[in-house]
Amino acid sequence: MLVRSVEDRLLAVLGRQQGSGVLLTPRLVLTSAHVTGPEPVEVTTLTLDGGQPVSCDVLWVGHPDSCDAALLKTRHAVAREGDLATLRWGEIVTRQPVEGCQALGFPQVQRFGDDELEAVQVPGTLVPLSGRLRGRYVLRSDHHPPSSHGDGSPWAGLSGGPVLIGQLLVGIAAEDPLGWDHSSIDAVPLTSVMNEAGFRAALLEHWPDAPALEQIHSPFPEDIAYEERYAKAVKARYSRLEIFGLDDLGTNENSWDLDTAYLSLEARVPRRSRDGGDQHTRPESQRVEDLLASRPRTVLRGEAGAGKTTLVWWLASHAVCRTLPTKLSALNGLVPFVVPMRSLAAQGTVTPTPDRLPTIAQLPVDDPPSGWAGRVLESGRALLLVDGLDELPQPDRAPARRWLAELLRLHPGTRCLVTVRPLAVGDSWLESEGFEELLLLPMSDTDIQAFVGAWHQAARLECERFTDAPYTRRQRGRLDSLERDLAQEFRRNATLRDLARTPLLCAVICALHRRRSGLLPRTRWDLYRAALAMLLGGRDDYRRIHKPEGITLSVDDGQQLLQRIAVWLVRNGRVELSRDQAVRQLQLAMAGLRHVREQGSADGVLTHLLNRSGLLQERSRDVIQFIHRTFQDYLAAKEFRDNDSLDELLGHAAEEQWQDVIRLVIGHCGRSEARRVISGLLTAADAAPDAEAEWPLRTLAAACAIGSAYVDDELHDAVWGGLKALGPPRDEREYGFLASLGPEVLPILPEPEGLGAEQAARIARMLGSLGEVALPLLKRYGQHSSFLARSAVATAWRSQPPQRYAEEVLAAMQLHDVSLRILFPEQLSALHHLDRIGNLSISQDHSSAELRRGLAGQEVRWLELEHNLVLRDLHFLREHPEIKHLTIMTCPRLRDFSALADLELQLLGLALGSPDLEVVATSTGPLPQTTSLILTLADDFSVIEQVLQVFPNLSFLGLHVLRTPPQPLDLSALHIQPELRLDVLNTEKVEILGAEYFGDRLRVH
Repeated sequence: MLVRSVEDRLLAVLGRQQGSGVLLTPRLVLTSAHVTGPEPVEVTTLTLDGGQPVSCDVLWVGHPDSCDAALLKTRHAVAREGDLATLRWGEIVTRQPVEGCQALGFPQVQRFGDDELEAVQVPGTLVPLSGRLRGRYVLRSDHHPPSSHGDGSPWAGLSGGPVLIGQLLVGIAAEDPLGWDHSSIDAVPLTSVMNEAGFRAALLEHWPDAPALEQIHSPFPEDIAYEERYAKAVKARYSRLEIFGLDDLGTNENSWDLDTAYLSLEARVPRRSRDGGDQHTRPESQRVEDLLASRPRTVLRGEAGAGKTTLVWWLASHAVCRTLPTKLSALNGLVPFVVPMRSLAAQGTVTPTPDRLPTIAQLPVDDPPSGWAGRVLESGRALLLVDGLDELPQPDRAPARRWLAELLRLHPGTRCLVTVRPLAVGDSWLESEGFEELLLLPMSDTDIQAFVGAWHQAARLECERFTDAPYTRRQRGRLDSLERDLAQEFRRNATLRDLARTPLLCAVICALHRRRSGLLPRTRWDLYRAALAMLLGGRDDYRRIHKPEGITLSVDDGQQLLQRIAVWLVRNGRVELSRDQAVRQLQLAMAGLRHVREQGSADGVLTHLLNRSGLLQERSRDVIQFIHRTFQDYLAAKEFRDNDSLDELLGHAAEEQWQDVIRLVIGHCGRSEARRVISGLLTAADAAPDAEAEWPLRTLAAACAIGSAYVDDELHDAVWGGLKALGPPRDEREYGFLASLGPEVLPILPEPEGLGAEQAARIARMLGSLGEVALPLLKRYGQHSSFLARSAVATAWRSQPPQRYAEEVLAAMQLHDVSLRILFPEQLSALHHLDRIGNLSISQDHSSAELRRGLAGQEVRWLELEHNLVLRDLHFLREHPEIKHLTIMTCPRLRDFSALADLELQLLGLALGSPDLEVVATSTGPLPQTTSLILTLADDFSVIEQVLQVFPNLSFLGLHVLRTPPQPLDLSALHIQPELRLDVLNTEKVEILGAEYFGDRLRVH
């Protein structure tokens, strides 16, 4: 059976009476309870294509008066999985009539011949308010109603048939209500079916990957149809990531599926000055997706090539497909508006109206219905992704901020992520609009190894495009060998690791390693030069491609031409230009390149560079840019140096957009030129009006001194002496300046003695990013009396060699009051080196046996288990009766909680993918010893009714509402506990019932 559309999922159901049904999976059928009846009965189904009847078993049946639905399982598959059109589930949120709906089924009125079944399609308007008190949807037929059929309804047999809005299943037909002369059809909402515990249990067992309910906010049918097309366009644009070096494999393709290439990176919350208490806090460094989950509005700062745009693309493509992980599930189904600020600038505006939002990225989709974007914003379903705020010229940033602030004030339910380079805008730039800040961290050694694996896996998948099977096997074997060699080289070579701390540069190294058979660059400038040489020279020869556009350019030719485009972009504060603008710059460059002029026009040369260089791309019609701004800045720096325009560069030293160019120009400079640049920066720093302006200039001078091949002692002392004379950094921004200098900053960092808690913590965090060379100083900071400082030292474990760091740094520390986070098996196996640990957070996949071995001999009072996909039981906890606080998050396979009965737990937290409380109760029985409970609620609030059964002595209950469910949060069942205090984190603004029972014992925020 081929099911080309959702409508083709219609089935006839023959039970106690004839009805209709909808095929959910190849073997699951949803129909009406009154069709099957409460008692077991032989049920068969008939498909639209007239195939043979298929017998069914009844998995669940609701009560016809409360939830007239039943779930059947056919005894063999009705269709193949791959032949089924995608099924989406929806719930109507709007109270306005929704036109363009339909009900399908096999009613009596449609029978023909010798009483044979025939399908009917009933178009109509759903009026959700009409059936609200009865818990029904009501469909008003668009056409004249059928005539009565004897004593029964002409619609008899339609029961159980699907009710659809576009391609969304929202309910099943239930009855023909009296008084409407057969012009109205009542339907059971899919939300009512989902609220039935028995249905959910059957679904979990037989279809654990059932789709989530999509909320239908708009009464306009054209909106629903357009959103399907828009989602496909978003997926098409943003689901493939450009991976540097893949096109060199010979397949003319340099991108791969984002799920293969995406690497989850870590970020942290920048600290601002505050009093440091000795309270328990979560580690600051976490996966960026985890941090975004609880932050509806975020400014994400990150260096060039750190993965900001990749994250934006990943969020857009997965949100629109509803495939984001559990912690980000609140974003699933939102409508992403990606706003590349470079494109806004190129289009001549920084304040687009809402109707422009879907068109800024120039997606391959028709224009939306009039007012659609505004309706999406008004309903709170928009995910606004503002990418590359630093790519706006400085004068345009304040107007862009005003535009964003006004848009979000007008539509306060809009989730928003803004990406920017670390120093492009000041601290707290959008704090007044409810934004929180995150800082992307450099890739850890583990991240680098993961990236190497992902890059080579993408490369291996590219090999599948080859038609020559033996050649494919040879290439895959070579890539396997190259991956092992490069992974080993990264483990051995600390200098190489330091070059690869961003995804962009790590990809460049992977590509060069493959292209040059293992010969790798030693400095950043060597890396860029080698990358340009690979892209501009030798690729076509290597791939046996001869003058495809009739033009041949040497490496120097290509670089000279691209330098003119790059320097024009920098001088004009742009990252995009039109084709005419690019042609004009090439004409100027070709004035001194006769052999290039002889081969073709500037327009032809531009086409050649777009097609062959891999450095320029035409992102959309008449919008040209470099594949990454880093290459633009590198080539512009080369042009400034070649054209003896270093003084022009120095004249812009105080401007953030020019500072990356200055950092890169030093690698192009000779000895005298380097001294001229560094001295010029020192002069500018001496003339700075205040410390705020002086800090970036002195750190820029230091960065140039580090990058220069030769710096005499006098200049070296002037650079570092001037930086040290500024005194200790005062805020996160100034610490960021110092951290950007890497290990060379160590000699000017203070010892921990005499430093306050916040200062010591910030320096410890900085030391954690400097590699193994910082271990001696980190050990001394680990002895600081401040909880904040010792927490920062503990957090640095993530980016250091696990065994060595445990032995040399952590073993000498007091750990009783800090939170120690375990991410890797090597860390877990190193715990035996450590003294008494107070708070322990263990992430990733570890079995119960591995946890038992790792925790042997430890006394832990506070334990957190998260993101563990293999843990099935908690038996290891029986050896740790000292644990008083336990939190379990995202451990979906955990089913055996029996060990909890042996603990004297004071607090238990359950969240995100953990099983229902009934599973806990089945394992443990009541847990009277636990008096505090924290629950994260996603879809189902009925779990509230089970709380006091499992925890009869509860005195505190914390609830975090993760996303908006179909029903209100009803606290009434808890009022029988007279002293119970409740704390509800209600970021989704869910309706709360029963609050009047608790008075000031209920806190909602």
